[in-house]
Amino acid sequence: MTEISKTGIFVAVALALASTAMVATRDRTVRSEQFNDQGQPFFPEFKDPLACTDLEVVDYDPSTATASRFQVKFENNRWVIPSHYNYPADARDRLSKTAAAVMDLTKDTIRSDSPDDQEAMGVIDPLDAKASSLKGRGKRITLRDSSEQVLADFIIGEEIRDRSGQYYVRVPGQKRIYGVNLKAEPSTRFADWIETNLLKLEAGKIRKVEFDNYKVDLENGYQKGEVLEIERASATAPWTLAGGVPDGLQLDDEKLRALTNALQDLKIVGVRTKPAGLTRDLRQSEDGAIKLTNATVLSLQSKGFYMTKDGRLLSNQGDVRITTDDGIVYTLRFGEVTFGSGDELTAGVPDDAEGKEGSEEKSEAEKQEGGAENRYVMVTAAFDPSLIPAPVDPTAEGPAPADGELPDKVIAPDPDEEKAAKEKAEREKADYEKKLADGRKLAQELTDRFAAWYYVTPGDSFRAVNLDRAALIVPKKPKADA
Repeated sequence: MTEISKTGIFVAVALALASTAMVATRDRTVRSEQFNDQGQPFFPEFKDPLACTDLEVVDYDPSTATASRFQVKFENNRWVIPSHYNYPADARDRLSKTAAAVMDLTKDTIRSDSPDDQEAMGVIDPLDAKASSLKGRGKRITLRDSSEQVLADFIIGEEIRDRSGQYYVRVPGQKRIYGVNLKAEPSTRFADWIETNLLKLEAGKIRKVEFDNYKVDLENGYQKGEVLEIERASATAPWTLAGGVPDGLQLDDEKLRALTNALQDLKIVGVRTKPAGLTRDLRQSEDGAIKLTNATVLSLQSKGFYMTKDGRLLSNQGDVRITTDDGIVYTLRFGEVTFGSGDELTAGVPDDAEGKEGSEEKSEAEKQEGGAENRYVMVTAAFDPSLIPAPVDPTAEGPAPADGELPDKVIAPDPDEEKAAKEKAEREKADYEKKLADGRKLAQELTDRFAAWYYVTPGDSFRAVNLDRAALIVPKKPKADA
């Protein structure tokens, strides 16, 4: 082969290699630019936080190898929590803020493209049935609109070391893991999504509290207890005990303050749904007597509530009746003790709502494991118009004068004074009628709210509200020297 031929071959090979290198370099550059999405938004199509009508959070418990779901959803013109029997949620503001924070999520840094890093970074999908590892599963958050279209879907993992506020985040179905500054993480606590003021009661409105301290259970039946009644004329007036306090004793001011505070902010840590028949009867009952079919008796008894033959509803730990200055009478009935934590406390076991067998055994097991003590409570509300003082009619004739006495009105009334008195009477009458209408409306709203639910309240709240003579009355404190 001549030198010219060799030279030609070398030149051709060099040109081919150069061309290949140029193509490879160009393709790699293009792929790199397309694959580098750092700084871009996660969900660019999600632009309206108010479009979100469904938030679902799935968390994973490696100790039980189960995924728990918490969901807040807009259904039938109201926000509800499906995992808790569609209990009403106070969700509009919280959900819109969460949605706005999710809408602004950006891919701040690229951390890994390797599936092998998902466990260490805690971004394995908690719903991934194919994943063998119980560790490293993150919290999956999904937002949808009213048409069930996904607006955002991502998995939050571990917090990045030395990067405060930044977490590993992965989109389900994708390999890439990002470092993301999270402005808000949706709460999965039931108490964070509900109306915390169960009774919607202001402490200053309480005028009377009656403690009926009877006891009921299946073994001993009905055991009558002492009925105590305390009352005050106004929010700042002292409490008095019906029948008086014995010499040398007094009402416990600290217990009374704790009582009014507990009633104003009665804590609930869980809910259970009542059978439909029981709910309907509670809504329709106007005279306080509740008529039920046998189908609901087991549900009541499993929670510590019992029906008498004359239609009265009794409870394990008696009743507490609270009267307010706007005519509302609340009745709190305290039932059976229950134990638990997590969803088992806030929503109960699957058979709990229907009162089926098994819930008592589970409560006993949880007690032995050291679970916190809680107690079932049923709440009803009614309006008593006699509690609203009626205005005095200034035009009403007084008693007829006795023989020999002169009538009060011996002088013709002043027309201006008579007109002013009439206008004042009309205002007082209108105010009175408004109070009656407002009271009836509030009582109906409260009845509709309470009728469908058994509530679970902490043991501390129960003990602050359910008081007897020993708790209410203490030795009188000596007066301090001037």
